[in-house]
Amino acid sequence: MTKTQQDQAGVTIVERRAEPRTKTILSVLLRAPDVHPMEACLLDISSRGARLRAPQPIPVGAEIRIEAEDLLLFGTVKRCCQTRGAHEVGIVLTMPLQILGDLRRLNDALHRSAGE
Repeated sequence: MTKTQQDQAGVTIVERRAEPRTKTILSVLLRAPDVHPMEACLLDISSRGARLRAPQPIPVGAEIRIEAEDLLLFGTVKRCCQTRGAHEVGIVLTMPLQILGDLRRLNDALHRSAGE
């Protein structure tokens, strides 16, 4: 989906994302190999990707896990750059959110049937 917008300075911005991103501010726990678990902020998310702000850099290509209450995401770091005293981390989700929703519905159905 290509979408054009103008920023505050009147510059035209072309959005090339296949999926729209939902802006959010959610505190999450970020786990990555060779990096201590750290608190990060989930800035936006789509069905295929996410953007985080983290206090430390995460290596590009690292397989990560994002945890919060009622949220568990897996992905690969696509980019990491220092911005405003923190690190902005772009993530490609390993398992798109639609699949996670399907899994949650299946799990709920299994729990209901086990309770009968």
